[in-house]
Amino acid sequence: MKTILINILLIGALSVSAQTEVDFLNALGNGKTENLESYLSSNVNLCINDNQEKIERTAAIRKIRSFLKSKKITKYKILHNGKSADRNSSYRVARLKTKGGTYRVFAYSEKSGGESKVVEVRIDAM
Repeated sequence: MKTILINILLIGALSVSAQTEVDFLNALGNGKTENLESYLSSNVNLCINDNQEKIERTAAIRKIRSFLKSKKITKYKILHNGKSADRNSSYRVARLKTKGGTYRVFAYSEKSGGESKVVEVRIDAM
């Protein structure tokens, strides 16, 4: 019984620590951008409709908010995910439907110092 409880706790802890990009995409999909800072790395590779740049977290948040402000999100769904063999990086892909069109959102996170942060965000029209 003790072994089962320990395994459940370990699996739960691993699941929670690997959910950075999921939380980030859920925040975007729900339009709750006030806490994006907690998910993003200090520098982010941001690409919105083929305009790619490596920028600081605050500038990335400002650009993501500006993009979302011009759209009315009607629906979103996480479609794909993957993890590296060493479990130090992972990604998620979501579809974001808005009144202005449908977008594919890609979020890639890496673990550094025991903490996982989103280091790349791509938003492309579908």
